[in-house]
Amino acid sequence: MKLLFLGTGGAWGLPEHECPCQTCRHLRRIGEFRTRTALWFEAGARILLDPGPDLRYQLMRENLPKPDAVLITHEHGDHFLGLDELLCFKRAMPRSKWQPIKVYAHPLAWPVIEARFGYLFGDLLEKQIAEPDMPLTGGPFGEDLVCLPKKTFHGALAQGSQGYVFKIKNSREEFSWGYTGDLVEAEDPDAFSGLDALVCQCHFLNEPKENRANHLSLQNALPLLKRWQPRQVYFVHISCQDMRPEDEVGNQILKKYQPAEPLCGPSGSVYEIPRDQRSWQDTVERVFRDHELTTMAKVAFDGLSVDMP
Repeated sequence: MKLLFLGTGGAWGLPEHECPCQTCRHLRRIGEFRTRTALWFEAGARILLDPGPDLRYQLMRENLPKPDAVLITHEHGDHFLGLDELLCFKRAMPRSKWQPIKVYAHPLAWPVIEARFGYLFGDLLEKQIAEPDMPLTGGPFGEDLVCLPKKTFHGALAQGSQGYVFKIKNSREEFSWGYTGDLVEAEDPDAFSGLDALVCQCHFLNEPKENRANHLSLQNALPLLKRWQPRQVYFVHISCQDMRPEDEVGNQILKKYQPAEPLCGPSGSVYEIPRDQRSWQDTVERVFRDHELTTMAKVAFDGLSVDMP
């Protein structure tokens, strides 16, 4: 089994083009980039999660084959606008051998997806409904590969928002992992409990005064992770939207958020806002130690490949 992080950035990737903030300037200087968050999972079958606008580049970078199924967490463009890129597989295959790719999404997400890509369905893609807490059927899913959608809340403009929990059975044992997708909370507080691994959104370090984007911060993820107790957690959807001190003067960019109450260590010291992969990883490790979380935590990066038991 393998989990591959095709992308780990927010809706506009990192650094954002033309963004003058100190984080994006720093990332350009050091040549560090994140594409939009997307995942590739192999467990006998090949599963693509959240095919965003960077999909063509991601597929070519990793030299990936046709997926057996596609899962979409919600109807925001950074999570499905790459569906058109899947046409490359059909164009490279004899017509007589082509089988449509099954695409799964919540019923409330489908009107938006079909309004944009209705022409793809029937030949290239096959629409499948993913109902919360109902095992996915068809394609690669069955007794040995179970996938349960888990309803989440990601604001009024993402009514079809949900994550996914996978249970994989082999001759030795069962392995479970989950992907939260974008969220501020899960409808079921135990939706992602007791997993071997969890891919979790971490859009901000600090919870903002006004969370207009309805994204999860590391600060608000801490009590969730203490409840869920995954053995491993991988953070994705990293952004530049935390306000750093050097951004406060003369920077009126709408995307920058002041914290409600900054995340602090036991001594009351405020954690510095991370700017790159290394500082994000260092900060997460320190936060977990300070707040007594025993879960192994990793800030994922584009191209990270994880072998699962």
